[in-house]
Amino acid sequence: MIKKVLKIIGIVILCIGVIALLFIKFWPSLGGNVNKEDEKNYKARNSLYKKGIFHGNPEIQLMTGQKNEYKNEETVPKGEIPVHQLKKIEKAKNDELKWIWFGHSSSLLQIEGKNVLMDPVFSDYASPVPFIGPKRFSKLPIDIENMPMIDVLALSHDHYDHLDYQTIKQIDKKVKVYCVPLGVEKHLLRWGIDENKIHVMNWWDEVKIDGLTITSTPGRHFTGRVPWRNNTTLWSGYVFKNDKYTTYFTGDTGYGNHFEEVYEKFGAIDLLMIEDGQYDRAWSNIHMLPKAGIQAMKDLHAKWTVPVHWGAFCICNHAWDDPIKQITTRSQKENLNVATPKIGEIVDYSHIETYQEHWWKNVE
Repeated sequence: MIKKVLKIIGIVILCIGVIALLFIKFWPSLGGNVNKEDEKNYKARNSLYKKGIFHGNPEIQLMTGQKNEYKNEETVPKGEIPVHQLKKIEKAKNDELKWIWFGHSSSLLQIEGKNVLMDPVFSDYASPVPFIGPKRFSKLPIDIENMPMIDVLALSHDHYDHLDYQTIKQIDKKVKVYCVPLGVEKHLLRWGIDENKIHVMNWWDEVKIDGLTITSTPGRHFTGRVPWRNNTTLWSGYVFKNDKYTTYFTGDTGYGNHFEEVYEKFGAIDLLMIEDGQYDRAWSNIHMLPKAGIQAMKDLHAKWTVPVHWGAFCICNHAWDDPIKQITTRSQKENLNVATPKIGEIVDYSHIETYQEHWWKNVE
């Protein structure tokens, strides 16, 4: 009897293992794999790529060893977050600078007459499976079908709250080119994206499109779409610059001297799109705490800052509105300019000072 039970258990375990292996091999959302030829290429381009892994500069530990700071917070609002609904997005003029936030880190920058889409996640879940994981708690301001043509789609890294399979598949027909860190192209290629559309960038690489220069910038983070393939792809931020404006999207990052490096190379930042959310002292090496974010704003001599990485998905334990409360309170004390538009509002940089409503105070 015992042998029969053990045999049944063994068969069940084997079946589960086979199903898991098939899922890993064939589920497209998990992304692509780096091969030996790719490894040679990455090693030649990036001195921090060793034995198939990208390393930080300096090397950092993901976890600080400190206890979690937040417990029993209201991570998802009870009430509805106000969203400005858009039927369409008009093309901006070459000398204009506009910005639209879609929640979390997804946003559209209009600069040099071009539409630059960053880290678009338009799905309901930030997850490889469309019914498990962090669920969106704010509405999108626009459907993908109504999005304008995208001149550049820039991806900071391959975590699910920044790179979404369904979104990429649906929006690709509108995208002219992609800018991605080393290794992230493997995911796009597996999903059928034309390799001729993809610029694969190392830190400080530049891509020039007419009067717009796009520069990949370093950060302190990590990558991976499955636990056993962490850091096989690179992470980055981006500077988008033309003759009139210098803008900077930090991507996910801990605080470091890379902010001073960006300032030294590009000067004062006109519009800073800063990571602000999903933090805890337990992992502050890879996600800035509010105090560190303020210091980054100072390092960059940011003229105006808009906070991202909050307002849509909860992947930590702090209250959903803690990021915006902290950055507005701290920036006011330091005389730093922070704009706080609602999701979907079209922020015109020429009068960005008018987008400072504390709308979150009216959300239950």
